[in-house]
Amino acid sequence: MPAKKYSINWENDEPVSFEVDGVVYKSLDHIPSEADREKLTAMLDGSLDQQFEKELRDFDEEFKKDWEAHKKTSIKAEKLILGVFTGVAVLMLLIALVSSASAILKLSREESATGRVVQIIERREYINEQDRIIEDYYYPVVEFVSQDGRPHSVQMTEGSSAPSHEVGDEVTVLYNPEHPLEARIQSFGSSALMWVLPGITGILGLAFLGGVIAVRKLMPSTENSQS
Repeated sequence: MPAKKYSINWENDEPVSFEVDGVVYKSLDHIPSEADREKLTAMLDGSLDQQFEKELRDFDEEFKKDWEAHKKTSIKAEKLILGVFTGVAVLMLLIALVSSASAILKLSREESATGRVVQIIERREYINEQDRIIEDYYYPVVEFVSQDGRPHSVQMTEGSSAPSHEVGDEVTVLYNPEHPLEARIQSFGSSALMWVLPGITGILGLAFLGGVIAVRKLMPSTENSQS
């Protein structure tokens, strides 16, 4: 006796009918033979398992593609951010280097002379324009004679909220011999002011550079996967 032929008809991944030796049944319940129902049920379960495995493989492949795309996008974003931070670090360090060289050059050119405070100029200045907060600042005017024998009277650009000198005080003046009006009273504060810009930009540059180096060390696998 020839073996029976069984088949399942599918539509949109759903079983719509079953065949036993060419006889079509709309559902398993309509098949009169229990043996035929068991055979088709086993075929149906096997097909569903295969379909589930296929869907799982498709999902896994799609997930891997999405993950690879995400990694590539993340790497590009990380490289862009690192590039910006590196640029800022280089710029800050360059400004620190140039301003330091300028300060050193200025210090090397300066000459000293003995001067005398002849006047204290009082100015009212805004310390907070938005809240219109005003404070008085005091700027000494100093007379001194440069090495070429010429007398000069210079109002110092460094003021203070409380008078740091009195009229008649003798002070040491540091000045540029080529431009004697570029003068300052010798003090720790006036010297420290020359290093404010190099100090701030140098610290910022080193901080940005340190951050870039730390990020690159913490993410070696990201860099390797991209290469």
